[in-house]
Amino acid sequence: MTKYTQAFKQQVVDFYFQNHESLSITFKHFNLPNETVRHWIVQFKHSGSSGLAVRHRKQTYSPEFKFNVVQSVLLGQFSGRGAALHFGLSSSKMISQWLKLFEKQGINGLLPKLKGRQTMKPKYPKMPPKPKNRLEELELENLRLRAENDFLKKLDEIIKREDRKRQKPSKP
Repeated sequence: MTKYTQAFKQQVVDFYFQNHESLSITFKHFNLPNETVRHWIVQFKHSGSSGLAVRHRKQTYSPEFKFNVVQSVLLGQFSGRGAALHFGLSSSKMISQWLKLFEKQGINGLLPKLKGRQTMKPKYPKMPPKPKNRLEELELENLRLRAENDFLKKLDEIIKREDRKRQKPSKP
């Protein structure tokens, strides 16, 4: 949900023009950040009342659109804010993010991200299910004992290697 309605934004812009375009009076009267009021006024001057419209759902943009916006900024046709106004974007912050992604990853940075949580492969194999009969129980115990034996052999090998390193005389 947006913080301010279109009617409220229009009221602020109207107040600004009624008070001889005084920014300081406007943002003090409405107790708003200076930058917010400036942004609304620029949007209104560029697009009229439709520039103040509240978007009710998150906009998604195609990679081609993002690339066009990024290219226009990189080629010097627009500043970030100018491009936001020209292309009808709500904020220049989005363009800054696109520029960073484009610089780091090229066109691939502008492709849509995969939605949802990505599945991770488990680091360790899953534990086998509980044994259903005596044979499965013995097989599971055998498997556990083999793993324990392998672990102890590896540990013994590491200890012997460390002992050999300590016993080597250091060369002066």
